[in-house]
Amino acid sequence: MDILIVSVASLFAGWIDSIVGGGGLILVPALFAAFPSSPPANLFGTNKSASLWGIYGW
Repeated sequence: MDILIVSVASLFAGWIDSIVGGGGLILVPALFAAFPSSPPANLFGTNKSASLWGIYGW
């Protein structure tokens, strides 16, 4: 279930990021809500890697 929530949040964040930028404002809280016991550095790194995939269109 957590993967589904994060996937939907990632899709929405990518859509917002493509229009106005700032998709991390959606994805970071979703990651913290879905994985509260994970270290913050892992979650911020996941957000950064997702934004790099979106920037370069891979």
